[in-house]
Amino acid sequence: HILLSMESALLIASTACFLIACVISWRALRQQRRAPAWLRIGLMATGFAMQSGFLYIRGQELGRCPMTSGFEILVFVSWAMALIYFVVGPAFHLSLLGFFTAPLIAVFQGVALFLQHPVVITAPRPPDYWVELHAALALISYGTFALAFVAGVMFLLQDRYLRSGRLGDLFYQLPPVHYLTQAIGRLLWLGFLLLTIGILAALKMERMPETHKLIAISLVWLAYGIVIAMKLARRVGARRLATAAVVAFAFPILSYWFI
Repeated sequence: HILLSMESALLIASTACFLIACVISWRALRQQRRAPAWLRIGLMATGFAMQSGFLYIRGQELGRCPMTSGFEILVFVSWAMALIYFVVGPAFHLSLLGFFTAPLIAVFQGVALFLQHPVVITAPRPPDYWVELHAALALISYGTFALAFVAGVMFLLQDRYLRSGRLGDLFYQLPPVHYLTQAIGRLLWLGFLLLTIGILAALKMERMPETHKLIAISLVWLAYGIVIAMKLARRVGARRLATAAVVAFAFPILSYWFI
């Protein structure tokens, strides 16, 4: 009961940190100023640390990586989003990426809180590390695709402002389109590479995943593979690439119900 209370407290506090970071950024935007970077990033870093603490405690209870239910998957994907944000954001000067990422994480974890349930202790099984690798890489790739979705939304907002000629307050705080274009492309490549390795790891598992799970994850791989192939063939411009990153994220969302 103590561990369960600690788990819940960490998850609630983490969700609150991301939500507060979003609210602070939104209020600053309404007042036509920038929220202090140290405060926004500090809140997100605190939320990330609490996510990590939750996953560690849950993993200790399960005796394996905590990816055994829809509830745990949502938290793990949220953690992956925060991780990739801290890796990618500064590299592309995408300080406002956190403004769009924080509410998405808060929504995911809010849903997870409603689905939360205690650990069910089952008979221990010999660990299959290929299973752990397959699941972890697949879910981290989903977090990467989520950030590509966020960057795509930012690009489309920027593009809409430019096309309309009416530049709102948000326009002046959005990163330049060439930074967003680079970020979208590299996030798509990173997510696709991680997912590919994750699928290959599934082939080494002692027991193959259920057919419906393999079909679901293969459809995600195929959808993003088509987008990347079109990008390599120069069949999509920056705006279409951003649109594809937004639309393609429907596949990971839908596949969640199968995995």
